Amino acid sequence: MRVRPGRAHELAGRKCILVDDVLTTGATLAEAARAVTAAGGVVCGAVVLAATRPPAYASGASSGDTGSVIKTQSKNKWLKDE
Repeated sequence: MRVRPGRAHELAGRKCILVDDVLTTGATLAEAARAVTAAGGVVCGAVVLAATRPPAYASGASSGDTGSVIKTQSKNKWLKDE
C-alpha cells in the first residue's frame, strides 16, 4: 500500500485511526500502518467491524459443545497468552 502521490503532505504529523472491515491475520492493518507512517502520519489505533475465527482454533467437538477446542499453532501472536 501507499498514500496517493501528492497527498502525503496532508498526513504529515496528523493523528490517524485505521478502519478495516474484517480482521483476519492483521496483515492489511499492518501494511496500512506502515504506509501511513511512511507518509508522516501518526497511527493512534485501529477499528475493525468484524473478525474471523482465529486459525489457531479448530473445533473437534460437536456444534453444541463449546468447551472442547483444540489449539493449534498460529501466526496470530495475541493468541499465545490465552
